[in-house]
Amino acid sequence: MLVVWFVLALSSQHVLSQEADGPTLGGIFYEDSQDMKVALEVSAKLFNFKTSVKEISKRGEILEVSQRVCELAEEGVIGIIDGTGGRATENIQALCDMLELPHVIVSEHNDLYNRNWSALNMYPSPAVYNQALQNLVILKDWRTFTILYLRGYSLLHVSDLLQMGNKTYPYIATIRELSGNDYREVLIDAKHNGYTNFVVDCPSRNLEEMLLHAQQVGMMADEHSYIFVSPDLFTLDMSRFRYGGVNITGFRLVKLEDRENVRLWNFTFLFNQETGKVLEPEELKTSLLLIYDAVEVFAAAIKKVNVEAQRIICNNYDAWIYGSSLINFMKTNKVEGLTRTLIFDGVGQRTDVTFDVLEVTSAGNQTIGTWKKSELILDRPLVADAEITQESALRNKTLKVLISTTAPYGYLKDSHEKLEGNDRYEGFTIDLIERLSDLLGFSYEFAVENNYGSKKKGVWNGMALQLMEDKADLAICDLTMTAERQSGIDFSTPFMTLGIGILYKEPSKQPPEMFSFMAVFSKEVWYYMVLIQLALGGTMIFVGRISHKEWQNPVPCIESPEELSNQFSFANSVWLIIGSVMQQGSEIAPIALAPRMITSVWWFFTMVMVASYVGTLVAFLTVEKNILPFNTVQELYNHKSISYGAKEQGSTIKFFQDSENRIYKDMYDKMVAHNWLVKDNDIGVQKAENYQYAFFMESTSIEYYKERHCDLLQIGMLLDSKSYGIGMKKKSPYKRYIDDALLKLKESGEIDKLKNIWWKEKRGGGKCGEKRDEEQKQLGMKNMLGAFVVLGAGCLIGLFISIIDMLWGVFKRSVKYGTTFKYELIEELKFALKFSGNIKPVKRPQKANIDSSFESLAKAEGKDEIRSLHSIHSGKSIDTHRTHHSHSSRHSSRSLSVAFAKRRSYS
Repeated sequence: MLVVWFVLALSSQHVLSQEADGPTLGGIFYEDSQDMKVALEVSAKLFNFKTSVKEISKRGEILEVSQRVCELAEEGVIGIIDGTGGRATENIQALCDMLELPHVIVSEHNDLYNRNWSALNMYPSPAVYNQALQNLVILKDWRTFTILYLRGYSLLHVSDLLQMGNKTYPYIATIRELSGNDYREVLIDAKHNGYTNFVVDCPSRNLEEMLLHAQQVGMMADEHSYIFVSPDLFTLDMSRFRYGGVNITGFRLVKLEDRENVRLWNFTFLFNQETGKVLEPEELKTSLLLIYDAVEVFAAAIKKVNVEAQRIICNNYDAWIYGSSLINFMKTNKVEGLTRTLIFDGVGQRTDVTFDVLEVTSAGNQTIGTWKKSELILDRPLVADAEITQESALRNKTLKVLISTTAPYGYLKDSHEKLEGNDRYEGFTIDLIERLSDLLGFSYEFAVENNYGSKKKGVWNGMALQLMEDKADLAICDLTMTAERQSGIDFSTPFMTLGIGILYKEPSKQPPEMFSFMAVFSKEVWYYMVLIQLALGGTMIFVGRISHKEWQNPVPCIESPEELSNQFSFANSVWLIIGSVMQQGSEIAPIALAPRMITSVWWFFTMVMVASYVGTLVAFLTVEKNILPFNTVQELYNHKSISYGAKEQGSTIKFFQDSENRIYKDMYDKMVAHNWLVKDNDIGVQKAENYQYAFFMESTSIEYYKERHCDLLQIGMLLDSKSYGIGMKKKSPYKRYIDDALLKLKESGEIDKLKNIWWKEKRGGGKCGEKRDEEQKQLGMKNMLGAFVVLGAGCLIGLFISIIDMLWGVFKRSVKYGTTFKYELIEELKFALKFSGNIKPVKRPQKANIDSSFESLAKAEGKDEIRSLHSIHSGKSIDTHRTHHSHSSRHSSRSLSVAFAKRRSYS
């Protein structure tokens, strides 16, 4: 279709760009008839005509009409195409007869029948409509009907129907006039009088309003039927009236089923291009198509008679010398137009007309018959649309249904008694067709066919062939919807979706590995655990060194020591961390607030980690895992010791055969070469259970066999996606009803219930129960991230407190010793960032005379907050254990002098 539109686009550009050099056609239209003007211009260019279009007002006064006709005559037109109708058409015809100009009428309603007038009426003759309407009323057996007509228009199209109301016909005909812009009052009156059958004769522009008003007053129900005279009925959107049950019948001149009618598509394309609309061919008004046909009639006539254009002056009462010859050729010539064959009688009327008879149904607009050669030929019995429902389409019909004895879709019943007919079978599809018959009211007979159908060397077989030859109505089983099968048969909406999987025996259990306890955490967690301990050790050292409370007097008996010790060496910090992780603790106990804060959050972190580890460790140490020999199709393909196969006939092996994937294609060749294919699923399942054999089958069947063979499992993902549907012949009348019924069963959950019954309950179902996945997942970083966040936040808080503590100590010393804050801070950071030594000299104020007494020294020092100092005489750092040494209570003056000499520096 895209190619057709592309070709049309190219041709249209050429047509619209070229200048016509042929004779001129005149056109007279009302001012608001823009579409008709465009239709004339497009058609004229297609047939190499020039155009001259004149407009008249809606009233169409005789002087105005006469002036427009004379203007066209003076321009030398070879004919006039008239789209006005009514009295304006009568005035145009009078002048054209005088001037002997061909006059072609494309208006819907006109009453011109004078044999002396040179006119062609492109619309079917009123006599044709009368015959067709009369036949329809008789076939519908309308004993009583009402004619609705628009005020101001004649009743020529329905005159024969009026005659059916006399005593010679067993019919009662009434008539109602539709006046004004509101038809509801007339329709309500007809409804109150009990009228249900209507023949509506009104112009196309009033059709939509008429239908809308009828719907608003409740006259579009099951009991109402309509016949519309206008051939434009089905150019409207009738979808809103499909489902009310009303029966609407109408006519259509154009043959839309002929998709090869390039002229129609070309004209539609050009018309849309000129108007900017997006219309389909079926949406074009009949008058537009008739303008095209009128131009084609002119074109066909001038090929047979040589004419020369002539300027005619109305006031001179001249006549065109070629006019009578041209009009005679137009009347006698046979032309194939867009509205089918154009044949005219002696007075220019189309009496030999072919058109389709259509009805509005719930499935859309449907052709029910054809009017041809004064005979109404119906393609189906005329039944009201209200009766064409699911009830009547399948009610009391007996369908032949093909089934397959493939578990769990169909079984032969196990019974001691001899069973006959449908009682011999049971299964999922057997119950499904029973549910459908309950909804749609049909009966059925089963026939077994285990060959689902395929096309070999251009010849169909199996179920598909029987459906195509009408030997069966439906096929219901695990029938896969494939492109090949859809080329020969139709499918219902899918009732089950599935794909190809791999069935393989469950491998034996393997004991846990020697170092399986390490698998509790992923490698990522172990790496982060080691790194976080090292980082935390460095943090503890730094925080301990800048926290002044952590600098303790190593000898409590000395109230004013010369040196202080710090317990947070690298070894002590790491030992504290490791002891916490092992839940054993250590002799290291933080004193300052910041180290205690960091230690507390570390203990919380270790509690979470240890609890997580212990909680998961049992599973890793006790569970035996299944070690699969392969996990994907590619791994199976590369495996040397495992064979694989599928069912010989069916969509599964067809998937491998037709696949463009190199691996799948090679696997198919290998399966065929090694004779690994099996005749049915049961054999394949048996081989998979007893040998190293992987069996490809559809996932629904795998689910079925897994419920009955506990040592089988499905490996890997599905290879494709497909569906099961109910097969039927092409364009089956039952398709839409079965589709609707299947959707209802899906929505109600009935199909899922049936599946549970036949998969997990009956015929050994539920034997294995649900298998638990015993393999535990590793605890990844995302599982333990919260513990790391808590640890990090606690360390940052502790570090912040430690810095505040340090700054406070620096501030106090700067005040105490009369130095600047910056100087004391730099000195403190220099000592702390050395990360060497755990002895910190006590800083003392300078004095000229130093008392030799211990008490004077303590008083001058102001009883510094540092409470533990290593002995001045000890030349090394204390151990991490607090060992008390005996010291002399008396100190030599030399020792004190050395101590005071060191008071202004840190070692």
